[in-house]
Amino acid sequence: MFKISTIITAVLIFITGNCLANPINVIDFIGENEGVQESYNFQQAGVSLTVQAWVTNVNTEKETLQPWSQLVGDYGVYKGSTGLGVISNDEDGSDLDGGRSSETDDLDEGLLFSFSEQVNFLGFVAGSLSDNDDVNLAIVNFISPTQLILTDVFVDIGSSFESDIFEVFPGIIGRHFMVWVDGNDDDVRIIDTAFIKVPEPTTLSLFSLVLIFFNIRRTK
Repeated sequence: MFKISTIITAVLIFITGNCLANPINVIDFIGENEGVQESYNFQQAGVSLTVQAWVTNVNTEKETLQPWSQLVGDYGVYKGSTGLGVISNDEDGSDLDGGRSSETDDLDEGLLFSFSEQVNFLGFVAGSLSDNDDVNLAIVNFISPTQLILTDVFVDIGSSFESDIFEVFPGIIGRHFMVWVDGNDDDVRIIDTAFIKVPEPTTLSLFSLVLIFFNIRRTK
């Protein structure tokens, strides 16, 4: 029994160490100016991240006047030297910016982060911030390829710094996340984002079995 317990203890330590040792992965959006595309794709630690631009219209009471829709064609995600923004019409700037709810051609803009697998999303860094800027983060669930539902993580969070970390420690598990703004004065760039890979189900199952084994032995 001593040898078996020793082996299981070693396995438990090994699994726990691997679960806790999953590194934080950061995807940096700063680089050369690459202009506007419907989407941008990034790779990190074997995980793919697709970033798309979506727009909506929300009033000051947080009522949705227009459902979310993806920007396509000549409009979409803007990748500049200071990070990601959105261009949603011919007169729009290249920052991620909010609109006026009374003007249907000046919409609230969002960047949809879609990972190729479930991750533990830790947050993002926003730049070009000023005292009047605030940002929103939501978990996204798709009803269909063109319809989505947002569950707020935080709303209207600002900063007194030019660039700042908007973190959700210890993280949130999911695949799709929306970073967006809804104030007419909001205009920011998204500099990077961070995530941790979620351990494989087999590893978690083995870990659970070992814990159950020890609990059974403790009660005997």
